[in-house]
Amino acid sequence: MDPKYRHEWKHVLNTGDLLILRQRLRAVMESDPHAIDGKYYIRSLYFDNPDDKALREKIDGVNMREKFRIRLYNCDSSVIHLEKKSKRN
Repeated sequence: MDPKYRHEWKHVLNTGDLLILRQRLRAVMESDPHAIDGKYYIRSLYFDNPDDKALREKIDGVNMREKFRIRLYNCDSSVIHLEKKSKRN
């Protein structure tokens, strides 16, 4: 596996397996205090320059890169987060 790329495995759960997994996780984890009915909505807007620098660096696998976004949770625009994401190696 090439270490500069992240790989994800996705699995489909049936309802029974989902319920069992939730029950087991509740025994060892706390619920997210920001969740509403067990979930929350995230809206993000990413910024780039006119030359698409952030996009091109991601595609090219540049080891040291950064990107900026604004993000809000649960459709609450009273608090908007400005975030800088940095990747190092």
